[in-house]
Amino acid sequence: MSDDMHDHGLVEVPQPPVPSAAGAGPVPLAEPLAPFGGEAGFTPDPEGPEMPRGIPLPAIPRGWPPELGFPETFKFCQIDLKEGCYGIQFSPGGLVAYQGTLRVDKAGGTTTISGDLYRYYTFPTIPLPAQRAALTWRERLALAARPELELSPPVTGAIVNAPLFRKQQIPIYPRSRYYSYLKVTGVRRSPFITRGPCTLTLTAEEYVYTQPPAGSFNGSFPSPPGTRTVEIVLEQKAPPALSSGPYFEGRLYEGGADKGAFTMQWVSKYFRRATLEIDTLTGSVAPQPVPAISGSGTESFETVFAKAGWRLTVVYDQTAIPVPAGVNATDCWSSANLHALMLSVRKPTTDLDKEWRMHLVVVPAKMGCGRGVMYDQIGVPREGVASFSDDGYPASQSANFGTAAGQKQRDVPRAFMRSATHEVGHGFNQIHQEQEGGADNSIMTTTPSVADVLGGPATGGPGVFPDQINLSFNEHVRHHLVHFPDIVVRPGGMTFGSGHTSTVPEADRYLFDPAELELTVQTVGSRIALGEPLRLSWTLQNHAAEPIPVPTDIGVEAQHAFVSVTTPSGKTRAMPSFEVRTDRVSIADLAPGNYLEADTRLYWSSNGFAFETPGRHTVTLRIVWSAGGVPCGVQTSTDVWVDFPQSEADNQAAALLLHPEVGMYVALGGGADHLHEAVARLDLVTEAAEGDVAAPAALRGFEGLPLPTTTGKAGRPKARRGASRRKASARS
Repeated sequence: MSDDMHDHGLVEVPQPPVPSAAGAGPVPLAEPLAPFGGEAGFTPDPEGPEMPRGIPLPAIPRGWPPELGFPETFKFCQIDLKEGCYGIQFSPGGLVAYQGTLRVDKAGGTTTISGDLYRYYTFPTIPLPAQRAALTWRERLALAARPELELSPPVTGAIVNAPLFRKQQIPIYPRSRYYSYLKVTGVRRSPFITRGPCTLTLTAEEYVYTQPPAGSFNGSFPSPPGTRTVEIVLEQKAPPALSSGPYFEGRLYEGGADKGAFTMQWVSKYFRRATLEIDTLTGSVAPQPVPAISGSGTESFETVFAKAGWRLTVVYDQTAIPVPAGVNATDCWSSANLHALMLSVRKPTTDLDKEWRMHLVVVPAKMGCGRGVMYDQIGVPREGVASFSDDGYPASQSANFGTAAGQKQRDVPRAFMRSATHEVGHGFNQIHQEQEGGADNSIMTTTPSVADVLGGPATGGPGVFPDQINLSFNEHVRHHLVHFPDIVVRPGGMTFGSGHTSTVPEADRYLFDPAELELTVQTVGSRIALGEPLRLSWTLQNHAAEPIPVPTDIGVEAQHAFVSVTTPSGKTRAMPSFEVRTDRVSIADLAPGNYLEADTRLYWSSNGFAFETPGRHTVTLRIVWSAGGVPCGVQTSTDVWVDFPQSEADNQAAALLLHPEVGMYVALGGGADHLHEAVARLDLVTEAAEGDVAAPAALRGFEGLPLPTTTGKAGRPKARRGASRRKASARS
């Protein structure tokens, strides 16, 4: 893997950092438009929409007598703003033009509209003979009648000069060309009978995206109300040839100034499309469609996402994949082994700039390993997830698993489908509902919490687990899936948790006093060498006289605990977990006097290294959750001093170790033989410690990790994986 995976930049955030999920800062999000006159989201005007200052009225017909004034003949105005995805194009003139999509969503009796634009350079289209030869006879006839529909080959830097959505499917654009998000805040259209112009006017805030610096994944959006506010004034026209939906043409205005042509063509009843590739290891089984609760038809990955407005194409690809050498497939999988497997079996020609593709690998594992996991980064963020068919539903995780208690996932098909879809939802950057609106019977609530919601009178949720599992996203998550910016939800876009940091205003979160619920953090020494991982552990203890509901897993992988590091210069960097392992966590009472523990090696994340310079750093740990609808949290900090190199060996070790692939090796818990650059660098550092030469001080932080030998094979026996350790017990 290349050096460009390393984020050398630092981002200023408020002090102290206030994330409710890891990832980048707040992103824009369209909201339902206010209903008016019985039709949600639309404001009628008897005279037609009021034009912004500077936008011209229609011209008076040639020959119209001036003494008669403007014609006032009433006419019918029928505008069909059909629900679904529209291909849009904005052409301001010159060498730049923009294409993208606009989503018109009428769920729940309201209207929400959002869109995304991608930037291209323009040049004249030159039809190619080979391209014409590939067209059907119907397409040739259409081009003869409408030559402006001619398409150029899809080459980098080019854009066509007319609507190009002939295939009637949702277009996919390269991530590097992502330009802006459109948040529609108002819609006006002429009434059915009008004497003015027959137009549709969209008012939108445009948020221009700043692409991430080299080596980083997260760019940024401006704060509300965005970069600028625009008015898009459109007229419905006859659709282009071979098109089956509404088509609009018009102009985009900013402050009354005409900024260019704008077209909008309906392409799909779905809002977004993606592909799910499923690979299955020998000895495991993949989730399959299950009978619908209604008794009619089946429910599957496709139907779950279809209810959220996504067209998900599922490809059951490789089956009976051989078990990798040296791996016990029916044991708990190390992060390193799972990561290596996923890299070796996913479609090698995957191009995330041409398709939104998520990879799901299914392995057996065993009870107690966890039902599934998502990796925040393989080479880019959110490209792959895993499911464990032979793990399942230990009674220790919930008293409400019912007939599923003690069974494997493969033997409880409905719960298995829910759990696997939950991990895929993480891949599309959706977080737990325990961190947002609270646990419910929906896909993005963790499995134990779903069982507890269905469990009976304590939670008020009717039904029985697993038979009454609701295979749907709730409205909150559906809204995110439909209206988050493309770059936030698409695989390979921003890191996991991006966009969710503003879910709960910090002023609305109840932060426990240490006398009630105390969070303490410990380090192995208060000083580390440059290039040394920091072994960090923490304890959450209930000092109150009554039970307090808290997350059952407070490790960073469970996505309730978040670590950030403030450098000597005062900049703060979030350090999200490389691994997202969440399906076994729930919110449960912590009895008085009892405590939870967890630990990690703080070293590297998709945001870069925690300690890149000598000097004093502040490590801040926050645990956040929601209990009974109330956002809760605890926080603590500790200082860590990073030493200046004390010898040439220390200096050389830092130069070798501060490489992103070494960081990934540590994040995977060691033993990641497939990371060849990391193996080579670690070999050089460990070789320097042999003989009479003093070992580089940075090697202290690698104690307990399975390090490679000079042959490139991980040392055996394997030590504890470096992942979090967790337990709940009463202090004696």
